[in-house]
Amino acid sequence: MKKLLFLLAVTTCLAGNVYAKHDCDCRECCSQMEHKMMKNKGGFVDASVKPMTVAEVQKLPDDAYVTLSGYITKRLSDDEYNFTDGVNNITVEIGAKRWMGQTVTPKDKILITGKVDKDLTSQKIEVKSLTLEN
Repeated sequence: MKKLLFLLAVTTCLAGNVYAKHDCDCRECCSQMEHKMMKNKGGFVDASVKPMTVAEVQKLPDDAYVTLSGYITKRLSDDEYNFTDGVNNITVEIGAKRWMGQTVTPKDKILITGKVDKDLTSQKIEVKSLTLEN
């Protein structure tokens, strides 16, 4: 019985280490994940969903899901950017994994989907997906 418990404990520790190795933010793991994501790129696109304007988004409550079409004009911090629909601006938060290997310039029109993140003094969009528009 003691041997079984010992083997179970060792197996659990080893399995935890294997999982942790692939759940870190090191360059090697991120590169592997990016490669897997690029290979499996695709999914359902609902043609009936129309992009909203920034003015419409600013009236929505916290955690509302939105789709916006426009341009990133500048980087504000590590993962925050200024986004414009051509009329109004809003801050968008784009994590490294959301770029999916795409390079975007201020001239590139993009479509983003995400979630409204409001607090007492500011509002931004947590981007869940980003695609270049044709």
